[in-house]
Amino acid sequence: MKMNFIISVICSLLLGYLCATFLFQSQRSTSTTFQDTNQVYFLQYSAPVGKEEVQIPYNHLLVEEGGQDHIYIGMTTSEENAKKVQHEYQNLGVELSIREGKVASEEFVSELVQYDILLRSTKTSEEMNSVLATILSSYEEFVLHQ
Repeated sequence: MKMNFIISVICSLLLGYLCATFLFQSQRSTSTTFQDTNQVYFLQYSAPVGKEEVQIPYNHLLVEEGGQDHIYIGMTTSEENAKKVQHEYQNLGVELSIREGKVASEEFVSELVQYDILLRSTKTSEEMNSVLATILSSYEEFVLHQ
């Protein structure tokens, strides 16, 4: 009788240890931290930017990076959203390129994830432009004015 009790306790402890180890390992591999999700897709106007003023009829942000000027139409953390915006602007006659990059501001990335949900649900180009304008102002606030 004592031997059956001791064997069941040992089996229970061993099974609990194995389950806990499995859960912690799987949770560690699937957890998302901001360091892992700082991947951002920049939607950039494709025409070269020169000294003359480039006229773009949509909300945009002119940013100087690495000695070059870039005109951003928007940003997203989802490649699907980036392709959706690129396709929509292509239909309007504006060529956009998608450039991958990292952003150091965790606050901006967390807001951008929320805006991506809105961007995914947009149906018209006016709604899309409104969300993209909000993203640009958020980028300007959190990243450029640090």
